[in-house]
Amino acid sequence: MMVSSQASTPHAVVVSSNGEGHINFAVRLSGSLTALGFHVSFIYFSSYYAKLRNMMRLVLPAAVETANVGDEDSIEQATAPGILRVRILEDGYEPGDVDNFFLVTPTMKENLLRFVTEDREEGISAPTCIVSDTLSPWTLEVAQRVGIPRVEFWASNAISYLVFSNLDYLYSKGIFPEKGSPTRWKSEAPLILNHIQGLPEFPSELLPQEVRFGEPSDPFVQVFLNVESCAKYAERIFINSLTELEPTAFNALKLLAIPAYGVGPLPNPVNKLSHGESECLSWLDSQSDNSVVYVAFGSFATLSTEEMHELAFGLDASECPFLWVIREDICKREEVSQVLPKGFLERIDGKGLLVSWAPQVQVLAHRSVGGFLSHCGWNSIIESLAGGVPLLSCPRMAEQRLNCHWVCQQWGVGVEMMRTDTGGLERNFVEIGIKALLHGTQGSQARSKAQEIMSLIAQSHSREGGTSVANLEQFYDDMRVVCSKTSKSVL
Repeated sequence: MMVSSQASTPHAVVVSSNGEGHINFAVRLSGSLTALGFHVSFIYFSSYYAKLRNMMRLVLPAAVETANVGDEDSIEQATAPGILRVRILEDGYEPGDVDNFFLVTPTMKENLLRFVTEDREEGISAPTCIVSDTLSPWTLEVAQRVGIPRVEFWASNAISYLVFSNLDYLYSKGIFPEKGSPTRWKSEAPLILNHIQGLPEFPSELLPQEVRFGEPSDPFVQVFLNVESCAKYAERIFINSLTELEPTAFNALKLLAIPAYGVGPLPNPVNKLSHGESECLSWLDSQSDNSVVYVAFGSFATLSTEEMHELAFGLDASECPFLWVIREDICKREEVSQVLPKGFLERIDGKGLLVSWAPQVQVLAHRSVGGFLSHCGWNSIIESLAGGVPLLSCPRMAEQRLNCHWVCQQWGVGVEMMRTDTGGLERNFVEIGIKALLHGTQGSQARSKAQEIMSLIAQSHSREGGTSVANLEQFYDDMRVVCSKTSKSVL
């Protein structure tokens, strides 16, 4: 009996963890898989879906962007050549739980298992694999119960994945937890880590304090130790980077028998811009080439009122035009003046533009943007490099200090902003950093390096020899084989 082409089309169930950077990468990955020919079911859990929708920051694959998503529990869009569906599953959260990044409930596991085992639709094969965020290791249990492969995706770079893959080793050797507690942003005599094969030595203070000083039994550390233990069961691991940018780290992962593949940065489908976003790009159109500093701190990082003031004073003193994203969860648009220095909005009229949201990929591709003052989240870094824009690095949390080190010290595509002894912002440091980035020798060199990497990124997604494209195409071919075998066994 012949197997229909639809029955042999692989079906990927994509599960992200919470966090807009994670969702954004998962959405892009879903679009890329659909373009290859996969049928994709993109899973949102109800509480985080509702939170993003209420904040008007809901991200959907481009193919379903215009669908009515009000109270629907499913959204579907036929694309070419695959079909992409969004499914919203109940998570069983209590009020307030949505802000607990790592919380997993029995309801989430039960509903994902039910979806994978019972969801059947004409023209779409049964799920072939679960494509899961690395930070959702609980999906391994579901995949194993169903008997399908679990593929991981890591929304950051290969360097950070390699570091977190060595945590168990660092704890077992007594290197972590460190004694004492951090007292300064930069120590005079930091602990130097030279224990990770494939990475040059670096100070431990570049890693999160929760990892450096936490016991293995601490919940935060447990998450990453669990992630590390699940990696050996992954069919493969997609990393939001390119092999050419991090060859040593990818080779080191290979030596650890971790099947890691660079697939980034994934294309960002351009959807219709809102009025505010169009206004933002129109303002950039009125500025000179490479003259604007773009300022954004991602979806999680926060600044104190004092730091907001120092940043504002520094931007003003730099005398450079700037586009500054101040998220609405930090302050409502009508309350912006309350978290900024008195008279600041009047002083910057015409020189600066404040927005609550910006189309970051389009901003970083704009001719007038000469630098990016960033928190060094990986999505922001890779988007900046894809636009050939150097960074003024101001890391805040998680692996961002590690990212900053590679951006400034290893790749030379950024300038590290000076900080106070406690890691705070100071207006003079902001001013000096912006001027160095936009007008200094170090900034000029960083711009040249960033444009070299921009070419690498473009090449990685070329149909002719692009490694990121080739890695995704190989995945499609492999899953077609799995799907075909499954279909034949059912028949």
